[in-house]
Amino acid sequence: MKSIQKQLFTGLALALTLLSSACKKNDIDNSGQFLLKVVNASPTAGPQTFTLAGTILVNTGLDYKESSNYISSPSGTRLVAEYKNQGTNSVFASGEIWTANNISQTVYLAGQGSKARVKVFTDDLATPNNGQVKIKFIDFSDNGPSLVKIRNGSGDELVGSLPRNEDSGYKYISPGLLTVQISGITGNSSVTLSVPDLQAGKIYTIYFTDAADGSMVANTVLHN
Repeated sequence: MKSIQKQLFTGLALALTLLSSACKKNDIDNSGQFLLKVVNASPTAGPQTFTLAGTILVNTGLDYKESSNYISSPSGTRLVAEYKNQGTNSVFASGEIWTANNISQTVYLAGQGSKARVKVFTDDLATPNNGQVKIKFIDFSDNGPSLVKIRNGSGDELVGSLPRNEDSGYKYISPGLLTVQISGITGNSSVTLSVPDLQAGKIYTIYFTDAADGSMVANTVLHN
């Protein structure tokens, strides 16, 4: 009986330890590093600083459409990410980052007002070959459909189904001007947007968001 009770106690203690670890915020792995790019994709937020796990990574305010360089930071799980109004300690929006050693990620402040949110995506920084451009799409528009498809200016499908707040995965296109048509999966109406001057050998994220006047716009983040 004592042996059984000891085994049960040991098992319970282990389970509680694992549960506590899984629920712990800012579970930092000081032995490893990852790279993080910080973007302000919220048109009405104003300049933002950025703090991760209590450490300020961006202390000069990022305006709408601006991004930082990649910043090296200790990796870990449930790292608290906070965008703060420049010059204050007021949190505009917060979220969590789960990361791993030696990867590259980009974190975005998206949305406006009560819909402001923090979203993070893992990046692949391998350079495209043969003069191509490597791109992925993210839809942050709250005014448009929650599920969209994307075609190029010729009507060829680039992305068949893109949910809001998710990325499309990488696509390879020719450099220069990119025109895209964005529409709902079940609707016939579409919005046409243009992204100029995409450079060969470069990696971009093209994100859609709502401008201050409510219209959809396309912005880019350069990753290399």
